[in-house]
Amino acid sequence: MTKTVGIDLVLSAHWRADDGKKSPHLPEGFPEIGWLGHLVTALETCPGHRARLLEEGELAGGAADVDVLLLPVPHGVADRALSPSEEAGLRAFVESGGGLLLIGDSATPDPEAAGAALPLLTGVSLTESLVSTARPAPDSHLLAYGLDATPVPGHAATTGVHALHVHRARALEGAQGLHPLAVGAGGVLAAAGQLGAGRIAVVGNGAMFTLPFLGCADNARFLVNLVQWLSGGEPEAGAAGEATRLITEGHRFSARLFSPEPDLERVPGAHAADARAHRREFEEIGRRPLPDPYDDQDAFLAEAQLRFHELPRAVRQSVVQFAQHSNDYGALLVKGLPVDPRLPDTPTNPRCRVHTDRKLGELWLAAFSSAIGSPFAYRQEKRGLLFQNIAPTPHNATKLSSESSAMLLDFHTETAFHPHMPDYVMLHCLRPDHKKTAKTIVSSVRMILPELSLRERTVLFEPVFRTGVDYSFGSHNGTQGNGPVLPVLYGNPYDPQMTADLDLMVGLTPAAERALDSLRAAVQRTTRWVTLDRGDLLIVDNRRSVHGRSEFTARFDGRDRWLQRTCVSRDLARSAADRAAGARVLETAFAV
Repeated sequence: MTKTVGIDLVLSAHWRADDGKKSPHLPEGFPEIGWLGHLVTALETCPGHRARLLEEGELAGGAADVDVLLLPVPHGVADRALSPSEEAGLRAFVESGGGLLLIGDSATPDPEAAGAALPLLTGVSLTESLVSTARPAPDSHLLAYGLDATPVPGHAATTGVHALHVHRARALEGAQGLHPLAVGAGGVLAAAGQLGAGRIAVVGNGAMFTLPFLGCADNARFLVNLVQWLSGGEPEAGAAGEATRLITEGHRFSARLFSPEPDLERVPGAHAADARAHRREFEEIGRRPLPDPYDDQDAFLAEAQLRFHELPRAVRQSVVQFAQHSNDYGALLVKGLPVDPRLPDTPTNPRCRVHTDRKLGELWLAAFSSAIGSPFAYRQEKRGLLFQNIAPTPHNATKLSSESSAMLLDFHTETAFHPHMPDYVMLHCLRPDHKKTAKTIVSSVRMILPELSLRERTVLFEPVFRTGVDYSFGSHNGTQGNGPVLPVLYGNPYDPQMTADLDLMVGLTPAAERALDSLRAAVQRTTRWVTLDRGDLLIVDNRRSVHGRSEFTARFDGRDRWLQRTCVSRDLARSAADRAAGARVLETAFAV
């Protein structure tokens, strides 16, 4: 007989279904990423089980067709407690033979709310504070909230479970009458017992069953075992193992859909702003005299920052929102900025300054940079020019260089190997290629994640990858794995950042190599592109997307593709030790 697993997210203040609606309890701009709603898909893999979300009001009615109920319990949120009728319905459900899994959350409690007592479990509560342990040296003075837990043998729920990982967990207090299932630094983290004819389990850490952590350790096997035990059965090793494999390796979980259109200019949304609609205002801002951007750089940057505040509000708003929240594509396109009317030939030596009449390219790069950070340069790149010319050269046509043309410049994080890589890369087109076939390609981490298995995501968070140092920084062309060891994914586990170089990065373990291969395939499936035209500005979020460029035909006739580029740091002070006093040029050297 098929058992039904009901998941009640109605009462949860921090987890919700994949219904595409904005949760009022998530910060503005935070992407909907599924939270626990994905468990409907995950639990369909459990042999003999189906899963569905409960509608509002079903809990009070006893959830008649449900055999196992998963109930997130908001911690200390005053207006989300069970009503008397809901608690009575819940008690009747369990005592008549139902199974109940109570899942504690990791939210910061409401100081005005009551404690963390658990429904139906008299005297059992969740701790106010989160479980933590000291970080490894040299950061042992800091606490870590992500830690390993130890399964307790002797219960069906821990069969085949050898390790668990929890994130922002709460321990159980007063659980002496329950069988412990997992223990950690803070005490008992999960336990189970009987209530009437039914079974009940409580886990002080719902995050372990969310997408970032379900693929960690044996978290998925623990969930499968719990559901099978709560439904009145005993986990069967082969079936539970196959269900676990499907959850962690077979399924791909997505919280929402993305447009399949690869050309970002054809996709409506906040990732594009059109300066052409404000042509007169931009022309007026660019017409006034400017300090020289090379000989009087500080004065030029200060004036450019002031002029950004004169730009049309709609354009400024697009930039500010991008800086605060990024977007699904990891790039912002500003169409049709004014370009110097008497543009000289495309430079044959991009390492030298190019003089234009009005310095509009430098103005737009500096102005937009000022809204998201501070522009800077590397000594090894174009002799340390702050505003760099990107143009094809015959001798670099087939090298891994921005001066290439006859080969694909594959997806990469800009200077992924560098201790001070840019937060943003700005590309301003002064002249497109002759046939307008050169595509600037991007792939963002938000689109990549749904293409990866949960196990692959877990591996990509581990520091088991080594990238290579770029050719322009002294490495031999195409040398792999001679740079730092690092993780590919880092930061917020629900909305991570990414560092990757598909040409120069290698995995240091077989699992890392497999995850890297899957990442490469995912990047190809999520490729988006823009064909930069005269005046277009592309701002790439270097920590949330990888970018590259297609091959194109260079004629070396003075009319080839010509971009200007600037790197931007949100916090230039971080690199002060690698710069001369007051300078914006990083002089970090590499032993390659």
